[in-house]
Amino acid sequence: MYADVSCWRGQQKEVAEDIVQEALLRTFKYTQRASQGKVQPVVSLKSLCKVIAQNYFRDRRRKDQVLVRPFQNDESEQLSFAIQDVVDPAEIALDHLIFCTTIVMAAQVVAQFPPQQRAALLTDLANISDFNAPPTLLEQSLSTEGIRLRDYHRALPTEPAQRGLYAAHLCIAYKRLRKKVEV
Repeated sequence: MYADVSCWRGQQKEVAEDIVQEALLRTFKYTQRASQGKVQPVVSLKSLCKVIAQNYFRDRRRKDQVLVRPFQNDESEQLSFAIQDVVDPAEIALDHLIFCTTIVMAAQVVAQFPPQQRAALLTDLANISDFNAPPTLLEQSLSTEGIRLRDYHRALPTEPAQRGLYAAHLCIAYKRLRKKVEV
């Protein structure tokens, strides 16, 4: 996620949070339009959100690279310089390692949740998972903890009281997960 954009230095965390928030907002708006039949239906919410985040990141990086302060030229007002998109392999490896560690830690934390919160969270994750693809790191980590994510793939409650209870448990579970697993 970290790009060599000089105006982002020292603000990487804030930029990452902005990208996540914007991606979630755009995903939410798209799903609303899809439910109204204005755009194609969402096949995989996870994939949609990922693509939206990647596209927003690229757009923002391009825009912010233009904001790099140019070098002062005594004679001419015109400046020509190229900004290269440098990717540090060590940074990519470190990001991947942190990501993998976080997923494994999250699976261990979820296994310790109270039953109703755990069930709500796992149902939410199972409903956005693609079980036709090879198992993800999250599925493998949950399996190590004795949890089969596929077992939680089910329809959400339709009765308003049950749906509200499910939503409350899910909200608490995500808050608990966020608090216990900080990156």
